[in-house]
Amino acid sequence: MRCEVCGHAMAKWDEPPTRWWRETWECPWCRATATTHGPELRVSRPPYASWETRWARALSDMLPEPERHAYAHPRRTLCGIERPDLSSSPFGTWGGADGDCPECTAEALAIDARWPEQLREGFGDFLGVEPEPDPLDAPGRVPPPDELGRPETELPQARWSPHTRVLAAPPPGSPDPDPGYRTIGAGPSAVRLPARWIGAVVDPYRRDAYRWPMFPEQPLDTLPPLDEASFTGDYAWFGDTGEPLEYRTPVTDRIAAALAADGLALPADFTALITRSRLHRCLDRASGYWTDPHGPLPSPLHPDDRLVLLLREQQNCYLWYLYLHRDGSSAVVRTDRDLTADRGERYGPDGAPVPPSPIELVWCAPSTEVFAYRFLAWATLLHAIEGRRRAADLDPEHLAYLAHLARPRA
Repeated sequence: MRCEVCGHAMAKWDEPPTRWWRETWECPWCRATATTHGPELRVSRPPYASWETRWARALSDMLPEPERHAYAHPRRTLCGIERPDLSSSPFGTWGGADGDCPECTAEALAIDARWPEQLREGFGDFLGVEPEPDPLDAPGRVPPPDELGRPETELPQARWSPHTRVLAAPPPGSPDPDPGYRTIGAGPSAVRLPARWIGAVVDPYRRDAYRWPMFPEQPLDTLPPLDEASFTGDYAWFGDTGEPLEYRTPVTDRIAAALAADGLALPADFTALITRSRLHRCLDRASGYWTDPHGPLPSPLHPDDRLVLLLREQQNCYLWYLYLHRDGSSAVVRTDRDLTADRGERYGPDGAPVPPSPIELVWCAPSTEVFAYRFLAWATLLHAIEGRRRAADLDPEHLAYLAHLARPRA
């Protein structure tokens, strides 16, 4: 295939085809791309974009300053640095900022100069591409009775705890004295927060599991009850967590050292999620999120408490932090504010300073491991329903989780 911009031979990306696209070709000279879609092999060509808006920021745990570099497929920076975990950042474009990698800038400008002026306006053809027909929708197909995503889905009997960490019913005891809220810490210094889970709706009786609102807040009493005592920080439910990654341990070591100076400690389950080779990025692979440990940060609720960023939604609409109370207790909380960025002062139409809006923290889970368990269970079930897998193919953990969600609500 020849490039329509500069005439050079194009190279095919080494990526497996999907329902949405068959293959992508890229010109190594001007970096124009062409993607083929569907059985008709329709071609889409992104139009010209100026050098400072064309490239995504490179993101890698193995780059000391990833925000300085531009990402160039596959798994390398525009200046030629290659890393196995390198990817494009979902949090914005690269270029035109102080601190940009000078080699990346020089290469970006050189590539930009290779585009003919007459092709900088009007070139490119974006297609609204529909997925290929799904064989599961073939006329006359008889679905199995336990195929997920249908109103008549039959779920096999779930195996409850001790076979799984999902309980058939909440543990016995007195009713929650403060429904809808949870506390971090004890005594008069405890921090009281509203407690809600947020995530896409998992509905085993409808295929369109992703329904509006996309991420509704859900009361804790609607979630499957868990045997929280079984979560000891070893991620036994996950399986082999792998060995610590040498390039990841410095990340948590720096955070732990800063916390130690404040008399606090980083929980072992947080460290394992960030540093273990098989756990590393497991939340990212499940959906459109990005693990981004950062901190410690001062808590907006008390000067002696700290926050450590754990996870971002890809558009930064929601961010999850580990809240570390000054008495040594902790929990995972959520907010819509990026507390790692200095927002600076804001001013109104009259020039007067505008105070920042209050920061609301919402309690999500008692530990990083419990949060990861629920997060991955949710993602697994959403994908299984969307793909209309058979319920019998779910492992006992996820089947028990789904069985609880499928119960009729009062």
